[in-house]
Amino acid sequence: MPDSNPLLDKLLQSKNCRDLCPDTVRRVWAECKRRYKKPKDAEKAAREALHGISGAFMTPGEARQLAYDMQDWHIKHTDVGLEKMLSRHASTRERLPVSDMDALYARIFEVTGRPRSVLDLACGIHPLYLGARGIKATGVDISGLAVDAVNRFGEVYGMPVSAVCADVLCPGAIPAERFDLALLLKLLPLLERQKTGAALDAMRAVNADWLVVSFPTRTLGGRNVGMAAQYGEWMGSHIPPGRTIAASFETSNELFFILGREARP
Repeated sequence: MPDSNPLLDKLLQSKNCRDLCPDTVRRVWAECKRRYKKPKDAEKAAREALHGISGAFMTPGEARQLAYDMQDWHIKHTDVGLEKMLSRHASTRERLPVSDMDALYARIFEVTGRPRSVLDLACGIHPLYLGARGIKATGVDISGLAVDAVNRFGEVYGMPVSAVCADVLCPGAIPAERFDLALLLKLLPLLERQKTGAALDAMRAVNADWLVVSFPTRTLGGRNVGMAAQYGEWMGSHIPPGRTIAASFETSNELFFILGREARP
């Protein structure tokens, strides 16, 4: 039975958590309850932690605008319309314009080949780009609004995408099925910050021929403070068993590694 009490129920029903994966709320609540003796202190800490997690999410207003953007894109099928959709979420907005995203994936697919199926962890609305380019994608995210948007793109407009609302730090969140390629974009530092060893666990759990992982190379203020070297060193010492780095490269604000399977003797 999931842990439940009035304070947890209050958190789950609060405005800031209403569109957040319930497993995330329960996980954060359990962590704060262990850390603080007083329930009210645990509740305050949980609210602050959950606000920090959801602060970069798409707002309900942006989600409503995105629904209109999808309809418009479906009629016109222009890259301008696609950019408008992708600009509704911070994680895809920073990779625009679409021409830059096309160039990024052309570079990735030179190594991996064009995949028939993609798993996108902590996907946001990124599967909209993949679906618009005819790539079948399954997303996982803790934002209910983002998951709903991806599923709407698939169900209403017939794009080859779907998503589930799940927390990668909780058991069973990563699909067991095999994919050609899995995306873990700027995800590993977030996992490791919350739980030591979680990044490597996530990479091990993914059943895909190729893993594409990335790390930020600039601060939120845009400063270059040696993050590429730091994350490059970290990646070099955290390669999952049976994997090897097939390629790595850097864009203006992101460091990418493409991990393939080790050749068997």
